[in-house]
Amino acid sequence: MTIRRLLLVLPILTCLLLATGCGDKKTAQAVNQEALVRPAVLAQAADSIRANKPGEAEAMLQGWIDANAESPYQPEAHYLMGQSLFHQGRYEEAKRHHDRCLDESKDKTLKALAHLGRADCNFELQNYQKASRQYHWLEEVYRDDPAVAHDEVLFKLGMSAKLAGFPETGDYWFKKVIELYATGRYAEEARRQHSWLGNGENGEPRYYSLEVAQFSDEAKALEEADIYRQKGYAEVRIETIKNYDTPRYAIHVGKFANRNDAIKAKEDAELAGLQPEIRPSWLIPPKPGRN
Repeated sequence: MTIRRLLLVLPILTCLLLATGCGDKKTAQAVNQEALVRPAVLAQAADSIRANKPGEAEAMLQGWIDANAESPYQPEAHYLMGQSLFHQGRYEEAKRHHDRCLDESKDKTLKALAHLGRADCNFELQNYQKASRQYHWLEEVYRDDPAVAHDEVLFKLGMSAKLAGFPETGDYWFKKVIELYATGRYAEEARRQHSWLGNGENGEPRYYSLEVAQFSDEAKALEEADIYRQKGYAEVRIETIKNYDTPRYAIHVGKFANRNDAIKAKEDAELAGLQPEIRPSWLIPPKPGRN
């Protein structure tokens, strides 16, 4: 995916390079035009990676990098080298080339792709907390960059959080993928990976409830839950949400067999002055540690 997106934005990168110095005609005439023509070897290497021939791409890129140390296309070559090594499972080496790209490139799009490449390497190295931070950085800084698929970043952020031992945080990002990209390629997998949705039949939860409040203090949550019971709300319970090392206590009310019933109940609750969120739940809670 990253190679394909790079091919889409390469004409833009080339135009940026050609535009350098255009304000000064004499300077522009002094520029070596050959250096500004994108080397064919880069396109050939990208094609080889897409054709699942990363070793072939590595060989042609290494020779070009060594022979063209002053080329303005060095950052792109290092990015592609990083990708060729990644697809050979040489993740530490790949990270070093992505780092070179980040250090030397001034183009935001190429930097975004290199950041994603580094995060993917750390994920494969099972450095899940580091990968999670890097995917989060991408989500924050490069959210609107067309070269980086937002649903891909959100999904990988969820997976890295889940595998780092924080399933509730993973569920938060999986839910974002489902809400924002319901028909996208990552939404179905996000449903399977979500700790509530994934264990239901056909990827559906066993029932829905309304989350009406959250508290950082358990005693306050217990007190508030009693108030809801006194007001006549049915099926009032508290669910613990662990966001990294900080637990929060959510008050849930109701038990609805399908989402349409939950939506109607949500509308009634809003008329009563509440601001509830619909949450998928279980008739019988999953066993601890179930994925």
